[in-house]
Amino acid sequence: MASKKELFKKKAQELTVIHNTPKPTALGAFNDVERVKSSIEILPELQEFIRPLTLEQFTQLEQNIVIHGCQDALVLWETSEYDLGRGDSELSVYVLVDGHNRYNICKKNKIDFKIALKVFESIEDVKEYMIDLQIGRRNLTLEEESYYRGLKYNSQKGNRGIALQTVQKGGVEPAVNVAESLAKTFNVTSRTIKNDGKFAEGMTKLSKDLRNEVLQGVSKLSKKEIQDLAGTAFEKDSITSLTDIKSAEKNKLRDDEKTEKLALLEEIKKLSDNLKSRKNCEILINKVNILKLLLEK
Repeated sequence: MASKKELFKKKAQELTVIHNTPKPTALGAFNDVERVKSSIEILPELQEFIRPLTLEQFTQLEQNIVIHGCQDALVLWETSEYDLGRGDSELSVYVLVDGHNRYNICKKNKIDFKIALKVFESIEDVKEYMIDLQIGRRNLTLEEESYYRGLKYNSQKGNRGIALQTVQKGGVEPAVNVAESLAKTFNVTSRTIKNDGKFAEGMTKLSKDLRNEVLQGVSKLSKKEIQDLAGTAFEKDSITSLTDIKSAEKNKLRDDEKTEKLALLEEIKKLSDNLKSRKNCEILINKVNILKLLLEK
């Protein structure tokens, strides 16, 4: 019987193969190809969908390309300034979708490379495509598997809660529970998928270097600690170490204590203005004792 990891790889490869993306667009003259190559753009918001390489992996890839050349074409998204929300211009923009490490190596070593253009309906479709590419890679760590499943869940769920409704010519299909659907795809539970979503969201709070350490399985941060970062007020890419998290937790505790003290003072003031009953006196004494303990910390 196949293991969960084998099933994960099989489903991931199927996703990559059947992804509904148009075939590469053929380019014309040599000058057209060179013009596109010279205007390749890398979008920062797509960086989180790129699998980080260890120094050893990057060095090995660089050696292979220097010796044998860049064998696989770089995949570019052919879009426009207007579609990217950067003005009214229909000027073409060629965004790098697959091959970021190869591109950097080729530029550094002045090695030629091939390109293939793809047309996507939106940047969300580009992200889905990139996620499926990463899921289909070999030798993913457990952290990477969880991260990319989470990215896929968050991407599909979007702002629509747990349901994703699809419309066809024959009418509207029943709403699909995204977590349950992906759980079946990857042979895990829907709870796992939801936790993966929190993990992926929490990862956005980490600096690039720390995020890479987590994905490579060499970070001291636990998965639970990263999941707990989801929904917090931390800025994107702001956490550089476990110390940052601990410091923030301490600051939050101080803020909570300050809020509690102010609330107690307000209650004590109200009780002091109304000491007509024995009960109110006893409550007041109790509140004062609690405040005393907080002040002594």
